[in-house]
Amino acid sequence: MILVLSFMLLLAGGGTTAWAESSPTTAGSEIKGDVLYWEGDELVVREMSGHEVRIRVSSETKIQGASGKLKTGDKIAATVSPNGGPALSISLQIPDSASPAPPVR
Repeated sequence: MILVLSFMLLLAGGGTTAWAESSPTTAGSEIKGDVLYWEGDELVVREMSGHEVRIRVSSETKIQGASGKLKTGDKIAATVSPNGGPALSISLQIPDSASPAPPVR
């Protein structure tokens, strides 16, 4: 009986874990969010979902739309390489300036 239960637990837990670990990160994944801070060569970003993500930045990373270093509060879209490599590109996102506010009367 114990052997059967152990086997069932092994199958239930082992299959899920193996699948999660073997699923590769897709190339060119995009991360959108707000810059929180820099830590070494990593940019810490809060995604729209609220999760904090670390994006590795190297000299090969193309940074577009920023005249200097990205700073806290900047809204970005980053294309990251698979397997934890450095970001391929980071773009500063300018909020849409839809129509101007109506005049106050």
